[in-house]
Amino acid sequence: MPAIPSMKKHLLALVTVAGVSLGATVTAVAQDDHLDEVWADAVGGQEPILTDAQFAMLNNLAFQAAVTKICDGYGLDPTGFETGVAEAMTPAPADLTDEEAEHWRSAVVMRFGTVYGILLTQGNGDAEAFCASADEMKADSEVPNVWQ
Repeated sequence: MPAIPSMKKHLLALVTVAGVSLGATVTAVAQDDHLDEVWADAVGGQEPILTDAQFAMLNNLAFQAAVTKICDGYGLDPTGFETGVAEAMTPAPADLTDEEAEHWRSAVVMRFGTVYGILLTQGNGDAEAFCASADEMKADSEVPNVWQ
């Protein structure tokens, strides 16, 4: 699925301005208990806009984007990021009207932004542990990353 131009613009703006489940990304980072309820409220019980595997891919991208803001020595490869987002959104739900497809893309972007924001909060709360988990992820050749 080719990247959707408006989605690319919105996702890159989120990044610039601001394993198979969410747990795979979150457990890679030292958790503060006070954020447990934030995670549950923000992403718990959401309508199934993506599969678990797609959410995992999107969460991984949100983590990597947050790392570039918090940890020294990390940059985001825009092409790799765009490709990753397109892959995370594939396949899109079938048989959507144009209006429904736009709502679906918006829901995915909102979910990405929510996870990205929580990860920024979590990472800034304990940057040392957050960046150590990024270093471990980057060193693991089996975990895809979009860092430069």
